[in-house]
Amino acid sequence: MAKRPDDAAAPWLSRPQPRLRLGGLVFLLLVASLITPLSLDMYTPAIPHMAGYFGTDEATVNLTLWGYYLLFAVGMLVLGPLSDRFGRKPLLVAGFALYVAGGAACALAPSIHALIGARLVQALGAGAVSAVSMAVVKDSFRADRREKILSIMQVLFVVGPAAAPSIGTAVLQVADWRATFWVLAAVGALCLALTLLFAESLPAAERTEGGLASTLGQLGTAAKDPGFSAFLVITSLFEVAFMGYIAVGSYIYVDFFGVGEAGYSLFFGVAALLTAAGPFIWLGFSHVTTARRFTTALLVLSCALGLALIAFGEWGPVTFCALFSLFAVAEAAGRPYMMNILLEQAKHHAGAASALMNCVRTGVGCVGMVLAALPWASYVQGVGVLMAAGMAAGLVGWAALLRSRVPLAGIKDDEPASLW
Repeated sequence: MAKRPDDAAAPWLSRPQPRLRLGGLVFLLLVASLITPLSLDMYTPAIPHMAGYFGTDEATVNLTLWGYYLLFAVGMLVLGPLSDRFGRKPLLVAGFALYVAGGAACALAPSIHALIGARLVQALGAGAVSAVSMAVVKDSFRADRREKILSIMQVLFVVGPAAAPSIGTAVLQVADWRATFWVLAAVGALCLALTLLFAESLPAAERTEGGLASTLGQLGTAAKDPGFSAFLVITSLFEVAFMGYIAVGSYIYVDFFGVGEAGYSLFFGVAALLTAAGPFIWLGFSHVTTARRFTTALLVLSCALGLALIAFGEWGPVTFCALFSLFAVAEAAGRPYMMNILLEQAKHHAGAASALMNCVRTGVGCVGMVLAALPWASYVQGVGVLMAAGMAAGLVGWAALLRSRVPLAGIKDDEPASLW
């Protein structure tokens, strides 16, 4: 006898989804994971057209990017914890509604200042979606299947930035820059429709109590967990070099190596596509090693790659791309299980934990972007130094955490306190 859909979902879901089912929930979460990279990168090919349209400069138009990134972090911090108090569905509906409204307002913006304001609204909604969707993964999927879902979400998160500019360019071939925001609004509207079918994944009995101040105080509760905070900071150090590369990659390929904009797009896309293999590498190794040993190996390898980048990165664009791609793959390989371990530390306030996870990573990434833009001898050297120094600091912190008495579920359960 063939299995019913709910029977097939039983090994995966710890909370039933009678209308979305397993497939609908996974599709919703995967599309939601694409919201951020699409929103950040899809309209960048249109920036020169937008500057000319509004009679301003590209620096002013770029405020739509930086402002989005800032309000995105605010949305995660403020709206994510509220889902622990009021449930996941209301915040997802509100987040997607804000995103759709902001996207439509961007498409209709009569001035650059109106466009910047509309992007801030869009960013608040995206921040809520990002934080709450991670909490939904924690609520809905059984622990032994959670990493697979996080791995697939991670693949789309890294493939999105590679595909988004190409999508934006294709849109510009048949329409103007406003059409890119209509496309983003349409993606948000699709997710909003699916969210209306979503069955709440956080029962009322498991929600936090108290008023708004108490609810936002869950951020402090999550941050006070020493295992959670220490592991979050250590693993977020991968973002220093990664986002530093995002900030100066065009200067490295176009100005330093002289490969032109087409060459930059090619090398950038190759690195992004190779990074998509990262989560699957962990899924393979998870059968033969522990998260503790794998994390140590990633930190050691990444530090060595930073030193190699300093020594050999200027040899040519292929060498630079190969070395950085190996680091990016290592970062992507660790992200799914690292997020799962962090969520395990915060079983009763997953919304606040998800908000902190994403916000800290975003903040550390911003620091990396600023540091990478400093007047280095070359940006290649700068990225190499950030990689080597960041990963060396992470390795020192990792060794100290393992040798401490700080509990860390999923890492320090039954093994002796050693790196391996």
